[in-house]
Amino acid sequence: MSRFHPIHFGRILSIFVALAFSATLIEPGFAREAVPVLEGNTAKNLARMNCGAKIDCITPDGRLVAVPTASEKNSSAAALIMDDDTLSCPLQEGETTFIISFPKTSLLDRFTFVNENAAAQGEMRIAVSNYRLPADSPKWTDVSGTTQFTSKRLFNLSMVGVEARYVKLSFHVAKGGRIASLGLFGGDSLEKYANRQGSLARVANMLPKHRLEDILNFNFANIYAKGRIAFVSSGASAAAPNMIDDDTMTAFRFESSDPHPTVIVELAAWERLHRVSALYQMQPGQLDVYLLKELGNNPADLTGAKAIASVTDQAAQGKAAVDFDPQGARYIALRWTPTDRDPGQRFEVAEINVFGEMPLAMLNLSDVPDVYATNFSRMRRFPNDDGLDFSNDLGSLSAPPSLPIVSP
Repeated sequence: MSRFHPIHFGRILSIFVALAFSATLIEPGFAREAVPVLEGNTAKNLARMNCGAKIDCITPDGRLVAVPTASEKNSSAAALIMDDDTLSCPLQEGETTFIISFPKTSLLDRFTFVNENAAAQGEMRIAVSNYRLPADSPKWTDVSGTTQFTSKRLFNLSMVGVEARYVKLSFHVAKGGRIASLGLFGGDSLEKYANRQGSLARVANMLPKHRLEDILNFNFANIYAKGRIAFVSSGASAAAPNMIDDDTMTAFRFESSDPHPTVIVELAAWERLHRVSALYQMQPGQLDVYLLKELGNNPADLTGAKAIASVTDQAAQGKAAVDFDPQGARYIALRWTPTDRDPGQRFEVAEINVFGEMPLAMLNLSDVPDVYATNFSRMRRFPNDDGLDFSNDLGSLSAPPSLPIVSP
């Protein structure tokens, strides 16, 4: 793992904080607990690198560190704001603080995270600011009291009427564990993000290959990427989009009688893919992943298809990820074979992630997304070259315009 570099918060352009808070802790879980199927969710998780979010950390030994990248060992806090819900970060005993920064002040409604296997125990507090502040500054505005996260896997905290550019998450940990998939939801919708991304071209060679922050920040299966559920083997199909809605707090339930819960995701276009991951009920079993170019007359029949990868989850971790050599596909099928399932228990899947290569420079445009989208037709080609010139009046994508610092 690449450890940490000195912290550098982003430049600040913000004007006002008006805060009100009402907190309600929802306690769903995939194992033995009922997960509410929340249909109609349209909010985009803003705590993602693909929305321009950054994360910094203060460790229990008091070190203030920046975490710009994640390692393959999933041990950096940057894993918490990538699009892969199976990546996690250790939460050590003692006081740990995460500071999430957005490119601009955003309206926030909910905070979520996954306490892997419900192992970590302790309490947490949330504070916000529209200005860059030291972590111990008294100018942070508390928006919650102390919230316990003992023996709970999934957390969903309601935040009403909160605006912020910086969010401070303070964890007092009595028993260490791992956390994953931080979520901050507000006014930006999946539809708005999808429309913005649809106006951008992808350039595979803009950045060096195989940087984790470049290849795990755009989930082609998600609603925001205009993916859709093409088939489920059982269950209420109207709730199937819960598996691709960018929200770990929603889930889809297969029928208890289904011996091989199966879902097929249709991508918006043919894509070259290299990784598939999923977050699901904490139950042992096997997951088989198939890449398909087309659907047959009977989508449930995968006997003629060859699994690109399989993973066995005998430890009931409730997550799985498979990596493979890049291959093209339009459809991705995931088939679970649970073991030791209680009679009447319905298998649940929260999120499906499918990754190809989308340079992060094409995604981190939250400061001026509308300008980039409307100016896409003005992008011109370099002379004697087939590549697009992404420069415009505001600056290049790799070097966006800087903003003046405004002091509080």
